[in-house]
Amino acid sequence: MFALLKMFVDLCRLQAKPQDLPFSHFLMLFCIGCYFLLGFAVSIQEQKFGLAILSAGADTGLMIGLAYLGLWVRDSLPRAVQTITALTGTGALFELVGWPLVTFLQQLNEGETSNLSLVLLALVIWNITVIGNILRHSLEVPLWIGTAISLLYIYTSLRVMAVLYVAGGAT
Repeated sequence: MFALLKMFVDLCRLQAKPQDLPFSHFLMLFCIGCYFLLGFAVSIQEQKFGLAILSAGADTGLMIGLAYLGLWVRDSLPRAVQTITALTGTGALFELVGWPLVTFLQQLNEGETSNLSLVLLALVIWNITVIGNILRHSLEVPLWIGTAISLLYIYTSLRVMAVLYVAGGAT
């Protein structure tokens, strides 16, 4: 188990490739579940239960859809299991690290600032880079293309979350 966790940390450090992960449907489903549950845990802080489930599900679906679509376009679907495992596994790690930061920042009074906002921004940039690197290896494209696709995913995810947030009656 420790070796597997180290593999995900190495993916986050850009020291490993998704193809270094074992080809395991169980591991993929486990990582998808962790990504979903952590996304739900972050979402439930500001949203009602049903909307938090929907938000986490939409984000998880976008992540899996991104991987599947990219691999389908590149005619590389046999890489789907390891790619989805890498994306959701590293995504879960980023959510786990970001969760306390988001929780703290949400508790600040209006107008109050914290240097932890910069830490969260750095974490988001690092996450974009990791997704880009995973896509680079999975799709066999240059890093800038993987990063561009990563930015497109982040943008789309944020827009969907904003729509769900507004639809949930939040102001």
